[in-house]
Amino acid sequence: MLRGAVPLVLLTLSTCDSAFAWWQPSSNTTWQIVLSHVLTPPTNISVSALDGDLFDNASNGSWPILKAAGYKTICYFSAGSYEDWRPDAKDFLPADLGDPLDGWPGEKWLNTNSLNVRKIMQARLDLAVKQGCDAVDPDNIDAYDNDGGGLNLTTADAVSYVRFLATEAHHRDLAIGLKNGGSIVGGVLNVTDFEVNEQCVQYDECETFQPFIDAGKPVFGIEYTKADDDTPTRESSFVNDICANPSRRGFSTLIKHMNLDEWVVTCNDAANATSGTSTPASTSAAPTKASSMFGVGVSGMVVAGAVTALQNCWSSAVD
Repeated sequence: MLRGAVPLVLLTLSTCDSAFAWWQPSSNTTWQIVLSHVLTPPTNISVSALDGDLFDNASNGSWPILKAAGYKTICYFSAGSYEDWRPDAKDFLPADLGDPLDGWPGEKWLNTNSLNVRKIMQARLDLAVKQGCDAVDPDNIDAYDNDGGGLNLTTADAVSYVRFLATEAHHRDLAIGLKNGGSIVGGVLNVTDFEVNEQCVQYDECETFQPFIDAGKPVFGIEYTKADDDTPTRESSFVNDICANPSRRGFSTLIKHMNLDEWVVTCNDAANATSGTSTPASTSAAPTKASSMFGVGVSGMVVAGAVTALQNCWSSAVD
């Protein structure tokens, strides 16, 4: 039985490896996110992946430097909102724009069904490739949770849009995350490579994102301090209550200021460096579904596991 299973295992591994050429972060990947400034190698935390603004870090040449330093790079852009300061803002049409984003001056919701909007996002993905990004973090895909953005956008529209972005990203060998979007996890889990979540502990929503962990994909969590001048320590009750919350089991959770500056405390104690410029932590990719099945033992379950893994692999690749 085992002898016959080996070729099947090898076939599964080979097929999945060829289907997934992009980075596949594991569920324990360490990270830092900075959006208020350009990225530099962090001095206060030891991580393997850095999430920063696609445009800002492209304009000053940061992305190649971070790549050369060994970090996995996650390039943030707003996929669901118009921002009047972006270099491609002129490319949007009046019909592409919806209501203003409450609390975010200069931003309006985008009609994500617009072919023009999707063409602009393809160009942003091309920029991410040019900058050497390993992944993209497309924000504001959840207009359905904000009165449809004034455009009557629904969860079905969001699923369609995220799946479009995932297809385009993967064709460019870019990993892609789901940003928040708890209502559409089931519709996009098989085509997204990670989740970036804000405040699931605060709002008691973390269980919604556990399917990513169950699938071996990371949930990059962010919980915010009450004010941007608060600097609680890892030992504080505020931070400890977040990190000890059982609903975020398996998550890569950061405590950050709302402005997403360099200040951070992480629930991963080993990553809480105190001084000096850190070197990237291990960036080992997640095991493919095929390779993970060796943990089930050498029995008939190997064959069943290989078949299931191959089906999942093909499903994700096709979608």
